[in-house]
Amino acid sequence: MSRDNSEKLKRFNISGIPLIKSVSEMLCLESIFSKYIYSYGNETVASVDALLFLIWNITLGRQPLYELSKWIEDIEPGCHGLDKAQVASFNDDRFGRALDKLYAADRATLMTEIVVTMIKKINLNMKRVHNDSTTVKAYGKIAGVTKDGLRMAKGNNKDKRPDLVHLVFSLTISSDGAIPVHYKTYAGNRTDDTTHIETWNTVKKIAGRSDFVYVADSKVCTSCQLSHIVSNGGRVITVMPNTYKETKIFKDELLSTNIQRKVILKRKVEEGEHNNEYFSLFLGNYETIDKGYAIYWYLSSQKKKLDKHLRQKRVGRADSALLKLSAKLNKRDLRTEEAIIDEAGAILNKYGIEDFFTITVSKESEEIRKKIGKGRPGPFAEYRSITKTIYLLDWEIDTKRLKKEERADGIFPLLSTDKSIGPKEALISYKYQPRLEKRFNQFKSVHEAAPILFKNIQRVEAIMFLFFVALIVQGIIERKVRTSMKERAIKSLPIYPEYRRSFYPTTSKIFYNFDGISSYKILKNGKVIKEFKDELSPIQKLLLDLLDIDENDFWGK
Repeated sequence: MSRDNSEKLKRFNISGIPLIKSVSEMLCLESIFSKYIYSYGNETVASVDALLFLIWNITLGRQPLYELSKWIEDIEPGCHGLDKAQVASFNDDRFGRALDKLYAADRATLMTEIVVTMIKKINLNMKRVHNDSTTVKAYGKIAGVTKDGLRMAKGNNKDKRPDLVHLVFSLTISSDGAIPVHYKTYAGNRTDDTTHIETWNTVKKIAGRSDFVYVADSKVCTSCQLSHIVSNGGRVITVMPNTYKETKIFKDELLSTNIQRKVILKRKVEEGEHNNEYFSLFLGNYETIDKGYAIYWYLSSQKKKLDKHLRQKRVGRADSALLKLSAKLNKRDLRTEEAIIDEAGAILNKYGIEDFFTITVSKESEEIRKKIGKGRPGPFAEYRSITKTIYLLDWEIDTKRLKKEERADGIFPLLSTDKSIGPKEALISYKYQPRLEKRFNQFKSVHEAAPILFKNIQRVEAIMFLFFVALIVQGIIERKVRTSMKERAIKSLPIYPEYRRSFYPTTSKIFYNFDGISSYKILKNGKVIKEFKDELSPIQKLLLDLLDIDENDFWGK
């Protein structure tokens, strides 16, 4: 039998894996996972290794389970330290069984230990946290209910797909780098106004304190939730709902009188014609009627323009809809005055501009002659007169009322349960909330959490835990780079395509700069006879330096 003495070149992928691995080792993820997910003596590789590979893959950009074995096979061995037999043992069934073990583990305690370790390792500031939720949709049917009550269901789908089932993914981040500190999945029909007590209690346990500021949307504004948080030493900042009586009272006052205000904050806006957005505070002491919580009323220069534009747009659409309606009168279901008024009212209600239109339905009588009997009309045909009622629709736009309404454009109220938090601090705190939306964007677009591809609800719940850990890893890398830039007075990095500069580097763009970095091995008779690797660029070396990663550690030496 002839032996193949030819030399073969094998390429191994490195990319951003060493960056993820450095965070994983700092957080001691392998040892923490091993406490809750046991390995058996007959396993070729531990289930924890499979879960760590899943975290790596999710953080870099998720691939389907059936492609993971090939992805792992192409990874530089120095990144994971497994031998060929262990690498070859990975398949979609092994990953599935690892997820089953994770589902069976005490994930709540596991999450707490990971987050507490992370807080200590990176000295994370927990004085303020932000909470919100999103929905993760799925196509088709995912049957079953987990032991925690998680199930796919229809509800308030935030992806504007009410026809699809989904689950609710609640996420809490720290204001120090927008790093996730808590998550929870709920059934798809769970509403946000029932989740905050459970979330706050868990974050309190993680933070080891109760006096942190809890920032959330208006769904936290229920008497039960606010009372629970405040009575246990917590503090809340949120947007006051429009349903509160205090909102109508202030708006009526603003429309009838002039209330003094002063500019308290100016910030740059990335888009639009103007570079700055101004926030003004309406002067006066405002409180909730029931509990006496502080209310701060603000005016945003950008929101003022947007509110006016959107109202004009709604008025225009309502005007067009009424014009179309007028062409359909006196036919089918629009032959009575009551039916016409109801239809016109429905149009105004749809666009929320009932107060700016005056609807009038008038009627005219029309005499028509109708032949008596059958056949063609002749010189001796007889006719009878019929009076037909014709309805006409008229409407008038109240321009004076529209002009008056502009006085309330751009206003919004923030509620603070702690009066020691001033209006500027409350505003700055709430304006950090969009950082949480960016985490959701990464969750869905970079990590591709949606749509859900599993058909096993238990594995869905398990992999949501890994998505949460991946968000932590991503957040730590992003925070470290930005902190190092600030310490070294580096304003921007040329990490975008065509070397365009980024003032606030994201983890996905950091990974983009390491994409395709590889090592190479020349094999002969199955043995490595020569090794070489890509040359790191100056920006790649700078990123490693900002992350405190030694170049030798990057190559796995």
